Amino acid sequence: MKHILKEGDTGRQVKDIQHWLNAHGYKAGEEDGIFGEKTRDAVIQFQSAKKIVTDGIIGSQTQITIERIEKEE
Repeated sequence: MKHILKEGDTGRQVKDIQHWLNAHGYKAGEEDGIFGEKTRDAVIQFQSAKKIVTDGIIGSQTQITIERIEKEE
């Protein structure tokens, strides 16, 4: 994932992040590829748990954190 994802975005990358969040216990809601309120809230919960900026946006810092977790799995 190389793009910033935020509320209002749609597409395969959004669906992938929804799946990832749901699989890791963050309730992103339906995996429909629409970055809505539930997805934003799940991103904020994840960011808060990992002690990174809690803006609800999948930016570089959040992407790096997700990638680090994936490498550890």
